[in-house]
Amino acid sequence: MNKTLKAKLKYLLPVPIKKLLKFVLYTCEDFVSTLKGTRDKDYPPKRLNFVGSSEFKKVGAEFLGHFSKAGGLEKDNTVLDIGCGIGRIAIPLTKYLNSDAHYHGFDIDKRGVTWCQKNISNKHPNFHFDYVDIYNKYYNKKGKIKSEEFEFPYKDETFDFIFATSVFTHMLPKEVLQYFKEINRVLKKGGTLFITFFSLDKEALENITAGRANAQLTIPFDENKTCFYSHKNVPEAEIGYLEDWITDELKKVDCAHNLKVHHGNWDGRKEALSYQDIFISMKA
Repeated sequence: MNKTLKAKLKYLLPVPIKKLLKFVLYTCEDFVSTLKGTRDKDYPPKRLNFVGSSEFKKVGAEFLGHFSKAGGLEKDNTVLDIGCGIGRIAIPLTKYLNSDAHYHGFDIDKRGVTWCQKNISNKHPNFHFDYVDIYNKYYNKKGKIKSEEFEFPYKDETFDFIFATSVFTHMLPKEVLQYFKEINRVLKKGGTLFITFFSLDKEALENITAGRANAQLTIPFDENKTCFYSHKNVPEAEIGYLEDWITDELKKVDCAHNLKVHHGNWDGRKEALSYQDIFISMKA
């Protein structure tokens, strides 16, 4: 599909229609790959992929590289994957973490968690996946738990390394603050936090205004204007936060020690480590 046309359809089509079209397209691709015998059975079928781009393997491998090189992830770490999806990053981690490591992931989409339990945990008993029935207008409209009240199902100071990729790009301010609070609680002192955002600094805001950004985050969520979204009726579909707000809130929960921000190319920057903006820090 033409890139310009795809960008226009992204905002013109209602979210339910986009999801349906994506499912139909990926189902057809699954059918073809099954007929040809080319589908990799270590990975989920494409029709179950609800976590962003179709470059499932590529993104997983990319972030494993970022974790080890930029984040300092050790092979025996105890790891928390916030929003584990359908194993996009868990699968490559099975080849990196050793038998002394422990991986825990949770997600609000039951399909993803069920697939991971059946296809990853059965082979790797130190990988654990939990379903949490949290409400999200984009991913789980029938969820019964409010994100702003959710407590992670883990003990204090359990994890050496916590990551959340493309999670806070779908969460509202009160929800983000609750997750920051819980991250502080379950992360060990000196542990590493690796999270991604659509981070709005001066350059990003200028690029959005000029139409150079891939995510048109122009609608203010509230009068404070700490975050902006793109899809009129579903803010959780794509939301970005002022960079100063993100860093200030991380400081409030003592999770901004040695903070480094690697800006992404979603906003039209030429030099970037990844698509979204990456925040790497430690708990003081």
